[in-house]
Amino acid sequence: MCTVGGPVDIEFNERVKGKSYRCKECGERFKGVGKRPMCPSCQSEDVEEV
Repeated sequence: MCTVGGPVDIEFNERVKGKSYRCKECGERFKGVGKRPMCPSCQSEDVEEV
């Protein structure tokens, strides 16, 4: 059995700027990129840009 180690960290290029969003379901605020951001807390796609 082979183990690689800890969790994978994804580093974004400095030029990629995430937009700020707020989840309409749970109120979580987060940064997201892409056309369909998803809340990291509850996985809802019902979010709005703030």
